[in-house]
Amino acid sequence: MKSFAIHVQPTSVGRICGLFFVFLLFSPLFAQTAPATYWVQFIDKAQTPYSLTAPEAYLSQRALERRQRQNIAIDSLDLPVDPAYIAQLLASGDMQLLNRSKWFNAVTIRSTDTLALDTLGLLPFVHVIKMLVDGNVRPARHPNKFGSATKSYANDYGTSYRQVEMMNGHLLHKVGGAKGEGLLIGILDAGYQNADVLPGLAALRARNGILYTRDLVQAGGNVYAEHFHGRSVLSVMAGKVEGELLGTAPAADYVLLRTEDADSEHIVEEDNWVSGAEVCDSIGCDVLNTSLGYTTFDDSTQDHTYADLNGLTSHMTIAADIATRKGMIPVNSAGNSGANDWHFIGVPADAFDILAVGAVDNDRVLASFSSRGPAADGRVKPDVSAVGLGTIGLDVGGENVGPINGTSFAGPLVAGLSACLWQLHRDRTAHDIMDAIRKSASQYTHPDNDLGYGIPDFWRAHLLLSGRDLTQLSTPTVLNVMPVPFADFLDIELYAGSSNSMDLKMYDVLGKLVWSTSSALESGTYGRVRIQNDLLSHLRAGLYIVDVCVGGSRLTQRVVKAE
Repeated sequence: MKSFAIHVQPTSVGRICGLFFVFLLFSPLFAQTAPATYWVQFIDKAQTPYSLTAPEAYLSQRALERRQRQNIAIDSLDLPVDPAYIAQLLASGDMQLLNRSKWFNAVTIRSTDTLALDTLGLLPFVHVIKMLVDGNVRPARHPNKFGSATKSYANDYGTSYRQVEMMNGHLLHKVGGAKGEGLLIGILDAGYQNADVLPGLAALRARNGILYTRDLVQAGGNVYAEHFHGRSVLSVMAGKVEGELLGTAPAADYVLLRTEDADSEHIVEEDNWVSGAEVCDSIGCDVLNTSLGYTTFDDSTQDHTYADLNGLTSHMTIAADIATRKGMIPVNSAGNSGANDWHFIGVPADAFDILAVGAVDNDRVLASFSSRGPAADGRVKPDVSAVGLGTIGLDVGGENVGPINGTSFAGPLVAGLSACLWQLHRDRTAHDIMDAIRKSASQYTHPDNDLGYGIPDFWRAHLLLSGRDLTQLSTPTVLNVMPVPFADFLDIELYAGSSNSMDLKMYDVLGKLVWSTSSALESGTYGRVRIQNDLLSHLRAGLYIVDVCVGGSRLTQRVVKAE
């Protein structure tokens, strides 16, 4: 039986979960004082001629001394309203300036020039207009000024975002700052056809990220002249195509070994793998990825039986355990026999100390082809599962990014993120990292023979390794809002539990609602949800109150917008 953990069938296109927000207009602040009276708020003070470093231009000496006595910093609330904004506003029609409010960055005007009033909202520096004649709000009309689509991590990953985001790998990359730097990943496969020239791996080559290659099937062979399979596997970890693909360990270094003969199936290929694992050990690899699995051979007398999948029989299986004892993390695809007569995992996925990876689709549903457990001695297999139906990587031809199928591609998703996780915890052992990955998974407390312990959450694994036992969380919990101070985004750290949404409100220092957002969550998610949009970028510097609700959990926290 051919040993590639690759499967061909129609694919499903990955969905991208994004964030969105709804901008709420301010409620009226003042009582109606006269007919044809309006309150106009501006977007910022960015071009003001006044400076925080020269407050004597707009604050009296007594006011400055009062602040000094109480250790109160001069901030943007102290800056006067931009006189250029006021001048342009008054020049747009027959209007009278009544009052200014530097704290609200607004003015009060009086006018009966209805034509001018109807066009005020088109001025690019106008935020909100309140028509106090009848108490109604007249919003600024410039389209999407503060309602533009929320930016998210998805921009960096393109169509590959879902397969990374499902395991909170993007948080390791962006929040943890770990993309595999300093880690060495050994890939043992059937060949890496044209990986030395294809554009999708150009970034890897440009930084000399391929440290060593070797053909263990044919002495002196060229691994770049052989099968495409290993190259597609490599692309899932190291590929980078702007707006389309970003691998799970894009900054790691790689060793590329050929141990599989694609033209035949003999048990000697398992011994090739053993030799390859030893080479990786000698070179200093941290993580091993193998998207191969062995069950039956061209010579049926060499076939494995299900009883052999006990973690103690195959040389390759035993070698995988030795690799872990030598300090490496072996990651192996579970196999693609779930829908055929064999049904079960293959060698070496039955090893005790290995991460055998099954396949799901972009909706976290088991792929029918994914090989099942348990091991012959009843142990949970696969260990974890990741996207293997519609995984985004370099396709068979290698020139294009697209969906590829098989546990072959679920495995490297996990292998790459394992390297990123280990980057953050270099003092921990291979066993520690693997244990945290299993414990972080979606069904760790109730594993089955389909997904094993479930879909890992690598951010949760990171926190576990940091000493935070998140397995004790059983209900939705909002933990933190960061960073403080913030500039153009906020990260909400939370455990979603059974909840599928998050509600967030922000109030200014006077208790007035500034804006509100609702974000979709996946039940059971632990990690950070990033809120990033134009509104946050344009908020004036100062103190705000953030109120976050997820399920029955609520957190109210003060945050500071930086200058």
